Parts: sequence; structure tokens; C-alpha cells
Amino acid sequence: MIKTLLSVIGLSFIGSILGFGGGLLLVWKESFSKKYSVHLISFAAGVILAITFLDILPEALASGGENTFLLALIGLVIFFLIEDFLLHLHHHEDEAHPVDATASLLIISDAVHNFIDGVVIAVSFLVSPKLGMMVAFATFLHEIPKETGDFAILLSRGFSKAKAIWANLLTALTSFLGATLTVLLAGKTTNLVGPMLGLAAGMFLYISASDLLPELVKGGKKDLRWHTTGFFLLGILMIYSLMKFIPE
Repeated sequence: MIKTLLSVIGLSFIGSILGFGGGLLLVWKESFSKKYSVHLISFAAGVILAITFLDILPEALASGGENTFLLALIGLVIFFLIEDFLLHLHHHEDEAHPVDATASLLIISDAVHNFIDGVVIAVSFLVSPKLGMMVAFATFLHEIPKETGDFAILLSRGFSKAKAIWANLLTALTSFLGATLTVLLAGKTTNLVGPMLGLAAGMFLYISASDLLPELVKGGKKDLRWHTTGFFLLGILMIYSLMKFIPE
């Protein structure tokens, strides 16, 4: 149990804290961020979709059976409802308290998001350490552009750089809570791992469909279309290769 918990916490560190650090670096290197962020988003989209369809869903089917696709749909819907609720709450509160409400709701949304990231990493590792590592890597790639956007919003709302860093760092730490609770809960009953993996697949699909792919489609300039398409396909190819050539 202790060894598993330490491994999951380490992978959560990769997914959340290193992703936070990557986003922070891009904020400080603004010219680099503007030039290459679409490439990173393209690569992340390919990685997350490949992991979902080639690894998470097959593992969920093996563990959870015929209800896997229903659970994936439920996971997608849950993630949509959470973000939709926070978005509408943000618009409502923003009219009365434009600075505090936007910042507070962004921080809450990030905390929930990172908590769920920790859950997904932990569930994946419990099924297969290799899957856990790939999910942590996919989370890391997704967190970099996400954290960059969060920094920009907080700075535009009057946060100092130091305050924005601390706010994003604290929300990143919730991934450790999600990972720890998942390991402890799974230790009491292994029957939850398959269903939770199905839910995780739906959440990853939602991230791709709502965050990464739309950004890729609208953000790619004509002279970068081949670049973004290439990085998208490269992400898929890399995950496929890792699955084929790296043992469990």
C-alpha cells in the first residue's frame, strides 16, 4: 500500500506540479508561448486521445465489462456539468464582483480539475503502472497550456505574479489529495477500479473534445496547419509505439 501510494503521488507530481512549472515557464517566455503553444496543444490532443482509445478504454473493458461505455459517457457528462455549472456561476457573479468572482471561481474550478486528475492517475496506475505513467504524461501535457491560460487570467484580474503563482500552485496540490483518496478507497474494495477507469476515459474524452481539439482547430494559422497536424499525429504515434515496445 505504501509503495503504491508513493508511486501514485510521484506520478501526480509529474502531472500537476511539473505541468504547473511548464505553464509558469511559458508565461515568462511569452514570445515562445505565442509561437509554440499551438504545437503543444496539438501534441497533447493526440496523446490524450491515443491513451484513451488504445489503453484506458481497453483496460476499463477488461476490468469493468459491458458497462464501460456507459460509464465513459457518464464521466464525460459529469465533467461537462461541473464546468458548465462553474462557468454559469462565474458569469452570474462576475456582473457584481468582476475581479474577486472571476479569480475565485477560476481557482475553485482548477482545484476540482486537478483533484480529478489525481483520481485518474491513481486509478490508471492501479490497473497498470505503465498506464499510470502514460496518463501522468498526458496530464502534464494538458496542464502546461491550461496553466498558462490561468496565469494570464489571474494577472489580468489584478493578481500580482507572486499571488498568481501561489494560487495556481495550491490548486495543483489538490491532485495529491485525489490520488491519495483513490488509493485508500481502492484498498478497501478492488471492484471500484474498473468503473472508475471507465469514468476516467469519459473525462479524458471531454478534455480532448472541449479544450484541446477546438483550440487546435481555431488556433492554427494557415501556415501552421501542417505543423499542428503533424504534432497531433506524432502524439498518437508516440503513444502507440510506447504501448507496443514498452513492457508492462
